Amino acid sequence: MITVDPNKICYIFDVDGTLTEPREEMNYSFANEFLFWSMGKQCYISTGSDFQKTKQQVPWDVLDCFQSIFCCMGNEVRNSIGNIIHKSEFTLPDSLEQDLAMFLQNTNFPYKTGNHIEPRTGMVNFSVVGRNASQKQREEYNDWDSLHMERANIAEFINYNYPSLEATVGGSISIDIIEFGQDKGQTIHYLENAGATKIVFVGDKCEPGGNDYGIIRELEKSNLAFEWYNVKGPSDTLSLIRTNKVFDGGR
Repeated sequence: MITVDPNKICYIFDVDGTLTEPREEMNYSFANEFLFWSMGKQCYISTGSDFQKTKQQVPWDVLDCFQSIFCCMGNEVRNSIGNIIHKSEFTLPDSLEQDLAMFLQNTNFPYKTGNHIEPRTGMVNFSVVGRNASQKQREEYNDWDSLHMERANIAEFINYNYPSLEATVGGSISIDIIEFGQDKGQTIHYLENAGATKIVFVGDKCEPGGNDYGIIRELEKSNLAFEWYNVKGPSDTLSLIRTNKVFDGGR
């Protein structure tokens, strides 16, 4: 069960590119500063990653600061001690699996590392370079993709040819594939239904086509008071919690 104090702001954070560098551990000094800042606040995680990856990146004492953890685009919800309180199901269509294999075969990126199609709760994560890539390989692919827009083109193909599904660019090397509407916007529905009155969100993929955009879309459709921030990395997030009045609890 998700509980919310309506007299407090709900702070929602993405993980990759927001609290951490993509698939990296949270910086030690940032973690300590975040722990101090979060005292007495209502904080939540909303990530496209699964819980195991989130645990690898965010230290246990920081995870304990969050009232709920929305994993896999909100298709798996866990309480503060990690117990599952909601779980969705999703099966990748055979035809789409064949299309993804075609993209793997036809890519102009020079190498693949394996683990390209990763089922997660209520979604599938697809990566051309593969989730086995090292940090250096991830950075190489991200730089290459920034020029060639491969992930955006794959997502556009899926969204056009599979109208019941939705694909968005997430992290630094992959796209997230879900049933239409089963994106991070679910986080807002949960908190609003639990009594939230004001939400502040921080993510790095808030533009249309990014996997944080669902939160922005649902905030703008809601009756909630809200603010959101599109950051370029953990250093931007750290600057926000140091300097912004909303992040100090001002309303």
